[in-house]
Amino acid sequence: MKSIFSTTATNWQLPLRLALFLVFWMHGAQKVLGMYHGPGLQGFAGYVASMGMPSFLGYVAAFTEFLGAFSMLLGFLTRFFALGLAINMLVAIVTTHWKWGFFLNWMGEAGRGHGYEYPLTLLLVSLALLIGGAGNLSIDRMIAGKRTPAA
Repeated sequence: MKSIFSTTATNWQLPLRLALFLVFWMHGAQKVLGMYHGPGLQGFAGYVASMGMPSFLGYVAAFTEFLGAFSMLLGFLTRFFALGLAINMLVAIVTTHWKWGFFLNWMGEAGRGHGYEYPLTLLLVSLALLIGGAGNLSIDRMIAGKRTPAA
């Protein structure tokens, strides 16, 4: 059980965790609570179903973002949720963003969606936390007890 909580004895993870908290709290709250002009659970599950995927995956993705945000804030189950968030972003890239190329639609060009640069960034930050763990300033480190030396 300790392996999921293990982490390197470093502090670089904190800014990454806080960034993921902010981004995934906002997007998760849109999907789960319908806040910030979001679709809410039913709406997001319907959107996922409209892409030909089972609607329950919409619930899984929404709660992964919402709960994953708090996981990042607290540094609790960081590796578990970092994996989930990375998978969420990979699915978003493949199903929604890839066809629009790399760049976001900065100019709001009609009929064009956003490329994959932003979800790719979130995926890579999630992978960094999957590899390095939550760091010193985390509940994971408190649970794991002794620190794993930095590489």
